[in-house]
Amino acid sequence: MSEMANGNAGVCGDHADCAIEHATDNGRRRFLRDGLLAVAALTAIAGSAAPLHALVRSYATGTRRGDTLTYPVPAADGATIDTANMVIVVRYQGAVSAFSQQCTHMRTPLEWQPENARFYCPKHKSTFQPEGTVIQGKATRNMDRYAVKLEGTNVIVDRSVVIKSNLDADAWMAAVAKIA
Repeated sequence: MSEMANGNAGVCGDHADCAIEHATDNGRRRFLRDGLLAVAALTAIAGSAAPLHALVRSYATGTRRGDTLTYPVPAADGATIDTANMVIVVRYQGAVSAFSQQCTHMRTPLEWQPENARFYCPKHKSTFQPEGTVIQGKATRNMDRYAVKLEGTNVIVDRSVVIKSNLDADAWMAAVAKIA
């Protein structure tokens, strides 16, 4: 008769029920150990990337000169949002990019979520990485980029040059200004 039938569920002998219980405990321990090792490895790999709390969100209105807008180079990684001109200036991993604030799906204004390090469309739940690539949702292409260049401590955004990743992937990838 098994330990369970005798009411001795906490007592272990050489019975099959106990062997299954021990195998399950060992499997759980291995699962937890392997999971913790995986988290440690990912943390070590991502150690050089900016922590999520370091990606800041700020608001500014660019200085307009014809089709161009001028912004100070962001001091830290994150997004500067210009709601008046529907432009987002992003500093991320040594580069500055400028994007349309409108989602590529239905033109809804995107929000920057610093805690998740992503752009988010509140209408249909599309999400985008800080460098503008689409992660998921109804959007089928990356965020639209504007041509940018650095002049001293400023970022110059040319809104007359809209670059769509699905029409010119090379130009879209090149529409960044490297920060020294």
